[in-house]
Amino acid sequence: MREGMVFDGLAVQIATLTALIAIPVVSKKVEHNIEYFFLAVGIVAVSIVGLWSLHLLEEALLHPVMIGSIPIGITQVVLIAGLIFYYNKEKVARFAFRLNNPLMLAVIVFVLGIAASAISAIVASAILAELLALSQFPRSVKVKVAIASAFAIGIGAALLPLGEPLSTIAIAKLKGEPYNATFTFLLENLWDLVIPLVAVFSLLAYFYAKRGSKEVYITEYETSVRDVVMRALKIYAFIFGLTLLGEFFKPLAEPVAALGIVVLYFFGLISAAADNATLTAALVSPEMELGEIRAFMISLVIAGGLLIPGNVPNIIFASILKIGFKEWARLAIPVGLVVFLASGAAIIGLGL
Repeated sequence: MREGMVFDGLAVQIATLTALIAIPVVSKKVEHNIEYFFLAVGIVAVSIVGLWSLHLLEEALLHPVMIGSIPIGITQVVLIAGLIFYYNKEKVARFAFRLNNPLMLAVIVFVLGIAASAISAIVASAILAELLALSQFPRSVKVKVAIASAFAIGIGAALLPLGEPLSTIAIAKLKGEPYNATFTFLLENLWDLVIPLVAVFSLLAYFYAKRGSKEVYITEYETSVRDVVMRALKIYAFIFGLTLLGEFFKPLAEPVAALGIVVLYFFGLISAAADNATLTAALVSPEMELGEIRAFMISLVIAGGLLIPGNVPNIIFASILKIGFKEWARLAIPVGLVVFLASGAAIIGLGL
């Protein structure tokens, strides 16, 4: 009886994951309201399997407005940055003009990608997304650069626990023997993989910008205070829904932990649509070998860039630059999968 219940639960989780990816692709209405869709699915999914608790409700309510125990989160950062950039758009636009230089842009992406581990992925993404919005590139170039930048920032933020919840949770889970993880544990053990990956996506931003720089034209920053506020509210709804879905998908992760490094690495692809912090909480433990930890963490941060829900930078760039779910997937999946597979071959096959 118990096995049947577990099987039914996993079937529901797999069906839900499939729906989260497929429905926004086939429905324009859902794609344009992706935040509310994930919120609704999260509420329904948690309700169906009876996961509601005061702890989960508190976590979902606070996650969008907190960074750890600090009372500031993605919602406030996006709102404040949006208002600052809106009321100073002429000054910012003059600086954003420099982004027309592909080399300057690549340097900014790389610096913010690495700095994200200290200033948080939220702040780094909000700064660059607003600058891109005010830049003079055609929209098609802005979108491609935004995706490359989201990959760079999402990956770079993993180096320190200040960067994103994934790294914070990983450090907390590895504080015991044999690792006794300190503040710099991930930096010490992932830098040789993370820095080259951030450089790869910074170079990609350079080539996107160089190819599109011939089409430069001046565009107005078409937004309003209402747009800025609504953007922050939508992001709150999105993170609320992702928090619920992360708890809902936990049982999918539990049987994977003992299946070896290859399965762990490819299981990380789920983070394209599920909260990678929750997957970290469910799987990372002191019982894992260091090679497995390295592989799984890199898997999560690369796969997190494939779809908008996969990582905080994606959500911020997509919201500010109005990038649709299908558009993001169409441009991010091909390049992201190449990097994902190449990294997997290097980490697993070559033992890096």
